[in-house]
Amino acid sequence: MSILATIRDQSGRVYRGIQFLLVLSISAAALGAFDVSQNLPSGTAFGVSIVATALALLALMYMRSSVVHRLQSAAAAEAEKHDFLTKDAMTGAMTRRYFLEALRDSLGTMRDRREATLLLIDLDHFKQLNDTFGHQFGDLTLAHLVRTAERIFAGSMVGRLGGDEFGVIVAHSDLTAINKDVRRLLDAMRAGKPHEGKIIPLSISIGVALAPSHASNSTELMLLADLALYESKAAGRGRVTVFDEEMLSDKRYRRLVERELRAAIYLGELELHYQPIVNPDSSPYALEGLIRWRHPVRGLISPAEFIPIAERSTLIDMLGEWVFRRACADIGHFQGRRISINVSGEQLKRDEIVTMCDRVLKETGRSAAQFVIEITETVATAATPEILRRLEALRGLGFHIALDDFGTGHCGFNYLKTLPIDSIKIDRSYIRSLAYDQVAQIFVSALAQIARIQDVTIVAEGVETQEEFALAKAAGCNRFQGYFFGRPVPRDKIDPLPANASPLALIA
Repeated sequence: MSILATIRDQSGRVYRGIQFLLVLSISAAALGAFDVSQNLPSGTAFGVSIVATALALLALMYMRSSVVHRLQSAAAAEAEKHDFLTKDAMTGAMTRRYFLEALRDSLGTMRDRREATLLLIDLDHFKQLNDTFGHQFGDLTLAHLVRTAERIFAGSMVGRLGGDEFGVIVAHSDLTAINKDVRRLLDAMRAGKPHEGKIIPLSISIGVALAPSHASNSTELMLLADLALYESKAAGRGRVTVFDEEMLSDKRYRRLVERELRAAIYLGELELHYQPIVNPDSSPYALEGLIRWRHPVRGLISPAEFIPIAERSTLIDMLGEWVFRRACADIGHFQGRRISINVSGEQLKRDEIVTMCDRVLKETGRSAAQFVIEITETVATAATPEILRRLEALRGLGFHIALDDFGTGHCGFNYLKTLPIDSIKIDRSYIRSLAYDQVAQIFVSALAQIARIQDVTIVAEGVETQEEFALAKAAGCNRFQGYFFGRPVPRDKIDPLPANASPLALIA
């Protein structure tokens, strides 16, 4: 019901009462004036008229006051509704819908193009902040970001576009000034926010697009700023990236690969090749399953080309499930040997990795003890409590966990005491240097001693010669992998388990 209809409905009875009093007043005045009634003296008639008129005036004043009050209440309600539709209650920023409308208005019309800059801001590791310090701190952090952005970009419009993503509309495209203010914002967030007596440092990633030089409509400008934001996050977060034309060609290529890779999963263009892992006496111990894409036109495509693209979407989950299902199907060909499969750090960011593995094991009738899940050292060093929990859950299902490429990053020996791992694969750069590099010799020997204390298996990767094999054994490695023992090949080119071998001994 409209405000006018409400006022009409609620004031109807007062209005009819005023009409009655006015009719009574006029009638009494007429009777007194013309002395028509013998029973009602003229003085009395005029008195009735005055009282009725006064009552009518009072009723009119009441109705006016009531209408004014209702109009004020309606205006307040309308203002509250406007705030609800245009202002985010938690942070005070503009809502997404209102922000996008403001962005369209800021860019002007086809005939009157205006300069403007769009910044997209994403709070890095927001989920980790919530999980570590609580959702209240997370909410306060978002509000802190908005207040800081409004202070630094004075006169600009700040909007909340998603959970931890915000936009800023600056009414000019002076890139020098924009960069200066962006640096101030980055520094202000790095300075952190107080929490329970401590300063918690914060990090944001920013993407920038300019109008009209990059785009002249709001939809395209949002897309280009989002591409720039993605580049900031992909480059390590905590930085700003201004859109560049090359990003469009990269984006088109990524879309092409994503589309073809999705089709390859269903069309059977993917293959799992296996490379042997051997014992010190060169007898077979396990196999590492390595994905390959045999494209009908481009031939064999390296995983280094398509895995990073798959990791930018949930396509990596589809690939991960395909690899595990193929390994479950092939394990019967390698009785007594484990299959080691690589799991992306992006998969470990979601609980689906655990549910998927459990589901596939039940559907295929395989045991988790037949498989090793490999994670890279980079994943281990950046492991959040949630990732560690998922690794523990996978171990709980029966999987063995291997730390791959150890020594390439910043994963120190202290990590080995806390990470839920069963084996460590030493990066090939150390194995190749054993013959002449004393640091490599000390590193591998020390790692082997620590592994023996913690009952962890050490695998030497990249063994290519007899000398490297002998030196890795002398340094204390338990298992060995590399071209010296065999290159990755399809399942049918791997010899089955010898008839005289003991399967139980091989998977111990």
